[in-house]
Amino acid sequence: MDFQFVLPTTNAELLNSSGDSYYVKQVYAPNEIGERLKACRQMVQQGDPFYLFDHFDTYFTVIEGRGFDAATTTNLMRSFDLLYITVDKLGQRLAPILSCSDTSQSLQDRPSYLNLTKMALFLQINIVRRIDATCAQTQQQQQQIQQKKRPKQSEALEQYPDWESKRGRFLVQLYNILQFPLEKLWNPPVAEENFVNLVCDICYRTLEITHSRSDNRHITDTVFQILGTAIKRYNHALTFPVRILQILRTTEHAAVSIASGINVLHEEYGISSVFSVLIKDIVEALTVDSADTVVSRNFSNFLMELAGIAPKLMIPHLSTLCDELLNCESHTLRNCILQIMGDAIVGELTSEELSEDLKEARNEFLENLLAHINDVSAHVRAKVLQIWNNMKEENAVPLSFQLKVLCEAVERLEDKTSSVRKQAVQLLKSFLERNPFAAKLTLEELMKKHEEECEKMEKLSEVLAEERKKAEKLDEEWNEVIPEILPIVEAHLKECTEDLPENTQENYEDMIQRTSTLLLEKKYREAVILVRKADHVAGNAELRHTLKLEEQCAYYMALLKSYIFLANGCKDSNEELGTQIKTVQFLQDSIEFSKVITKAVPKIQELLLSKTNSDVFEAVDLFTTGYMFGIKGTEGGMRQMLYLVWSSDKEKRDSVSNAYKKVLFTTDQSGRAHAIKVIQNLMRFLEELEYGHYTAMECLMREWVSTDDIDAAIIQVLFERFTLKLEGTSDNESRLALQLLIMASNAKSSIASANMNVIETIGLGERAKADPRIFIGCLEFMLNSIDSSILSKFYKRYEPDSPLAQKVVELFQQFFFHPGVPDFDRLTMRTLEFFYHLCQTPDIISQKIIVGLLKKFRDFAITTTDITATQQARALETPFSQQIPESQPAVRGSDIAQQSQQRMPVFLLTRFLFTIGYMTLKEMIFLDIDVYNNMKFRQELTECEEKKKKNAFNTTRRKTGNLNMSATESLKRLSGTAAEPQQEPDEDLVGATAEDNIAELINHICEDVLLYAENSLLGKIFPYVMEICKYPVKYRDQSLQQAATLTLIRFMSVSSSFCDANMPFLMNILSHTKNIKIKCNIVIGLSDLTFRFPNIIEPWTGHFYSTLHEKNTELRLTAVKMLSHLILHEMIRVKGQIADLAMCIVDPDDEIKNITQQFFKEIANKSNILYNVLPDIISKLSDINLNVEEEKYRTIMRYILGLIQKDRQVETLVEKLCLRFPVTREERQWRDIAYCLSLLSYNERTIKKLTDNIQHYKDKVQIDEVYQSFKLIISNTSKLAKPELKAAVTELETRINECLEVNDGQPREDKEGGGGGRDSSTGRAEARNKRTKDNKKGGTQRAGSGRRGRRGKSSSSEPSSTSEDEARPSTQKQQQQQHNKPPMRSTQQQQRGRAAIVDTSSSSEEEPARGGRKALIDSNKKATNVTKSNAPAVSKSHSAQRTKVIEESASSDDEGEQHPQRKRGRGNRK
Repeated sequence: MDFQFVLPTTNAELLNSSGDSYYVKQVYAPNEIGERLKACRQMVQQGDPFYLFDHFDTYFTVIEGRGFDAATTTNLMRSFDLLYITVDKLGQRLAPILSCSDTSQSLQDRPSYLNLTKMALFLQINIVRRIDATCAQTQQQQQQIQQKKRPKQSEALEQYPDWESKRGRFLVQLYNILQFPLEKLWNPPVAEENFVNLVCDICYRTLEITHSRSDNRHITDTVFQILGTAIKRYNHALTFPVRILQILRTTEHAAVSIASGINVLHEEYGISSVFSVLIKDIVEALTVDSADTVVSRNFSNFLMELAGIAPKLMIPHLSTLCDELLNCESHTLRNCILQIMGDAIVGELTSEELSEDLKEARNEFLENLLAHINDVSAHVRAKVLQIWNNMKEENAVPLSFQLKVLCEAVERLEDKTSSVRKQAVQLLKSFLERNPFAAKLTLEELMKKHEEECEKMEKLSEVLAEERKKAEKLDEEWNEVIPEILPIVEAHLKECTEDLPENTQENYEDMIQRTSTLLLEKKYREAVILVRKADHVAGNAELRHTLKLEEQCAYYMALLKSYIFLANGCKDSNEELGTQIKTVQFLQDSIEFSKVITKAVPKIQELLLSKTNSDVFEAVDLFTTGYMFGIKGTEGGMRQMLYLVWSSDKEKRDSVSNAYKKVLFTTDQSGRAHAIKVIQNLMRFLEELEYGHYTAMECLMREWVSTDDIDAAIIQVLFERFTLKLEGTSDNESRLALQLLIMASNAKSSIASANMNVIETIGLGERAKADPRIFIGCLEFMLNSIDSSILSKFYKRYEPDSPLAQKVVELFQQFFFHPGVPDFDRLTMRTLEFFYHLCQTPDIISQKIIVGLLKKFRDFAITTTDITATQQARALETPFSQQIPESQPAVRGSDIAQQSQQRMPVFLLTRFLFTIGYMTLKEMIFLDIDVYNNMKFRQELTECEEKKKKNAFNTTRRKTGNLNMSATESLKRLSGTAAEPQQEPDEDLVGATAEDNIAELINHICEDVLLYAENSLLGKIFPYVMEICKYPVKYRDQSLQQAATLTLIRFMSVSSSFCDANMPFLMNILSHTKNIKIKCNIVIGLSDLTFRFPNIIEPWTGHFYSTLHEKNTELRLTAVKMLSHLILHEMIRVKGQIADLAMCIVDPDDEIKNITQQFFKEIANKSNILYNVLPDIISKLSDINLNVEEEKYRTIMRYILGLIQKDRQVETLVEKLCLRFPVTREERQWRDIAYCLSLLSYNERTIKKLTDNIQHYKDKVQIDEVYQSFKLIISNTSKLAKPELKAAVTELETRINECLEVNDGQPREDKEGGGGGRDSSTGRAEARNKRTKDNKKGGTQRAGSGRRGRRGKSSSSEPSSTSEDEARPSTQKQQQQQHNKPPMRSTQQQQRGRAAIVDTSSSSEEEPARGGRKALIDSNKKATNVTKSNAPAVSKSHSAQRTKVIEESASSDDEGEQHPQRKRGRGNRK
């Protein structure tokens, strides 16, 4: 061999000859390569690798080819396969040569093998590079070329079959070659650097192009095994960190591969010094390029991956990383270092046997993690909380840090960033799941137990002190006798070296006691003998034989002393005291833990109301987990979650539903056992519910029935519980099962209809007589047997003389006169609903009931005159009322005089008034819906008979779909049609004359007959209702007053003329009564009357708003709910008075605050309502006469202005606010306006608007607070602003600074007073002109938006002026019938008047608490537009609304309601 192969720097160097160096003699043409490769193949098959000397040029030609066609690809792959075999043959030749210890025999072959090795690896590595480049280029081109050329490129890619696996085998082959002592091929035996770099370079390229996956992990391991070999044997340690650092800097996906490779180097090769250099270089690079987010991210990913894989490797370098990088600006780097700390603690620093240095390092890491919970960057705060969460899950948080971390996490619940709040909740959840304290005990229980244990500890301390005194005394006595006993012991041990025989039957304890007695008697020798025997009995003989004589003496002396102490009752209580101290400390920590959790629960409940879904989901998850773990304090959150059932966001509703499914339906049972367990869960949860959550539970039950979560097996077990057939069922469980069945039958009426016999038997049997709650529940259950679908509008009713109806009447009358019946108002409502929904001629049945009650009143009153008041009171356990009104209603006129002076129990009169009022309401609904639809249906049948069969069929089909109407709905719709004759008549209005006649008849009965007919029962009773209301001093019982007022409101809901006549009186009661429940009832009643007679109630709206300023929280809450309900349903015009409602945003009561915020959020989503009234709100709240605290003002405006999002609205609002500066006079007002401006979000147009209006506030910026507000606008808008916006902000800042410079030289009086002189007057003039224009525009908008959609028709009764300005004609009643048509009512929404009614005593406690948020959340779906002027056209479901709250208001008894109510506001509009 006469040449030497020198590895070239570039391949082109091989084309030039230089000395004896090998060079390429011929580069073949592309068409020749195929033949040349065939020749190579033949040589390879012969098995001699030295053929490469003759065919090197062929492979070099393939490498230098630049084409990407199929032929080139084929040549590359064929070349790779041939070279792979060649290198394999080379390895077989090298193995015996290099493994031989004496290589002198093969010295002559060394240059040949060296050349062959370098040439083979050079070609193979370059072929791999070329294929890699071709693959990358082809894939890049494939993405760029046109669609029609894709198939050709895909064909090219198919020329690389299994390339990744072949590449992996190539790396393994390369590793195997490097395992030979290749350095022996060189002389001296040191491998040249170019050869090592050639081999390692392909490894670095592999790291750059390979994405780490589980299926190619072996490739990464092989690469670093090659690099490890190069570092250990071929002096590659200096180059390695440089190349790795370069790859990490530019290649994001390489971090995982390099991290695992570094661990391979450490574990398999023991290489750690290279890593130290790498860390140092990384720190230096990050110190310079920390602002480069790509570099920071890549290095951070690498460090975190490595910390996760090999935390032990990272710990020695963490102090350096902390010092250099933990305080850098890049939050990515801070997150990286903190993550490494967390991984190091979890992986290596959790043991209790750590060295002091490691413990100190761990505490330092923990302190850093704790401090960065309050980092300035939200990304870091969230990351650190996540790290703590992971550490808690791995039980790596020391007890000494747990409370500290928990307190910080609770504070982060109020963080302004949602991701931080999310991580804080998750951390709290981990603490609850893995808390080391007694979290299943309440704070009160823990404190009580702590006190008990403290007392035990004090007693133990006293006992220990006494024991010490006793021990000291015995010790003194023992020291005195030691000189006497010691010689005896020594002598005895010398005399008797063998063990003493056991010739006693005494036990060990008796021996101890005898030893003490002998010592006291100074019989020391006998005592020593007995001690030796006792020691032998104790089994210590073998131990004694190992001791020397002196040691045995000391041993027995110690035994004697201990026996004396034991015999005298001395014991060591130190250990017991230590245990007790730990117990007390544990309880103290538990109390602190419980206090922190107690503090956190209200904050997490607030997250349930958050606008951010992640907050809601995390809070729901935490409460669900805590409840399932039985952790105290989470029950309130579970109940609070029920409000989310009414959320407009489906994701929130689903999360709540799934949470309750998880809690209530998850069991480890199946079949019947599963059903029993689920029912136990449901009953336990239902029993804990507050009344306001009942309706939400109904909604969930409806969903569970529809999805078969509550299946037939569960229903069967519920009936067994209800009927007491299931063994061990208590009465309370039976009632709870009945409530669950009622809820289920709301969703599926067949549950009730298929079991009517069972319901009737129990509901009207002995159990019902003994427990009225069973009677009420069964009536509700029977009412649910009515299918709510439209197709079952007409159903079979019971005859009035049927046994069932008579039995209900009988039971009702028995309960009526029983003073101990709880919740009588609910009983009355369910009884009357049963008659009006399930019986024929319910009006006749109700009248008979009233007449029967009056007769019994007479008998009862006569009975009371026969005995003394004391006896009667004792018999009935109820006080007597005042004198019955002078014209006490009776059946016969001759009885009035006889009964006029009688005295009766007040509860009877109260119940009677409530019954009359509710009967009146149900009668009106019965006429308006049931009678009207029945008469209309009969009319249609008559028309069908007169037509042909086909036409009759078609007519029936058309009419059947229109059976869910009310009389008032029909009148309103027909009047709307008359007002718009240009429109084509609706096909539903064919035959409108007949419909109109029926509706007019029904309306006439309500307006003129029910209350005004000569023989009307209600007309005769009403004067006595009025008398009770007029004379509260005379009839001073509060429940009686409540019942009378409620009955008055219900009478007013029947007739518009009656309502109009009695409105002043009702408002007088509202103004003067001190009974909060009466006030709440009136506010709720006004809400319903607004839906019924909007024009009559409109002038009295001011009384509504005035209740918002009442001191009583209950009344304010009721007013907020009713006003928000009416405004959202557009029954009250939104005017400046809404500022009174805005004040409730800062109400001390959280529920009022939450409902008000939800209300403003809803109206912000409805057209421009909030935007239009916003100037009025700002103006009124800024009024100095109102004297709103500045902090409260800012809180209100911060919330409301945060709801204004449209750029156009913000722009106009900025101008309006600027125009307010010159028309205000007080510095406080200027501060308020400037603060409002600072709350808005600005773009280029709004900043220019602010600049253009600078003349209005140029003198006001002299005030520091005003200037600070504008400065805040400038600073906030400048952040991340585009150049155009920055220019506008700079101009504004310049103009403001100019104003400051100009005014600085003027006298102070020129700066104040709104700008002074011409500018001020001009500004005020411009402001007036501007407001005039805005008002015109606003009026147009309000008029446009004030139209209420009525399916294309408007009301014909729209007046052109307000109702206050119109003079009432003499025919007042007729005018009211025309302008105050009863609102239309949806039969389906009414559910045939089945809404529940609260009693008077609970109206302010229960009714305001329910449905408020539901009404706000669902209102956006159900509301339509308002009508014009003062004649709002109420949509067809308003008949339900006009009576809904009257039904759901309050009743007469003082007991709280314990039954479900229908949500106010459901189905008001369609």
